[in-house]
Amino acid sequence: MPVDEERLASEIKKIKSPIRFLLWTFRKFPASRFSGLRMDKLDAESCVVSIPGGWRSQNPFSSMYWAVQGMGAELSTAGYPLALVNSMEAPTRTLVVGQEAKFTKMAKGRIRFTCEDGNLARGALEQSIETGKPVDFELTSVGSDSQGEVVSEWVFKWNFLVMKGG
Repeated sequence: MPVDEERLASEIKKIKSPIRFLLWTFRKFPASRFSGLRMDKLDAESCVVSIPGGWRSQNPFSSMYWAVQGMGAELSTAGYPLALVNSMEAPTRTLVVGQEAKFTKMAKGRIRFTCEDGNLARGALEQSIETGKPVDFELTSVGSDSQGEVVSEWVFKWNFLVMKGG
């Protein structure tokens, strides 16, 4: 049961559709709607999510609240894995089992979170298919401001388990 490339391309297209993304976030991720989160790019190489600055995402110090940044960073690491999992016939358990963050600059204005680790997610999924066991892997997201300066770096430790005969 390897990844069906046609179904994967279809899932990526669905996730990138502004209307479907809007409906999905209303149903599954309502806090993202309030904060103004959007999916800017998704393909096998990278996922880019952005969140505007302003009153909906700020902390008392007039920069972006760390938890709002975390929401954007997590989704940037989840975009491609979500498409992979949705393209599989076998049920697949996905969990975030750990997370680290480093903040390097005040986050002001629109912050873009970029994850370029899709190949790691695919490798973990294929390993779980092959072994039948859960696989941990880390995906990194970098948050940058409009000048391209890094404001935060995030590492999410994910776990995949492809369940056979599910």
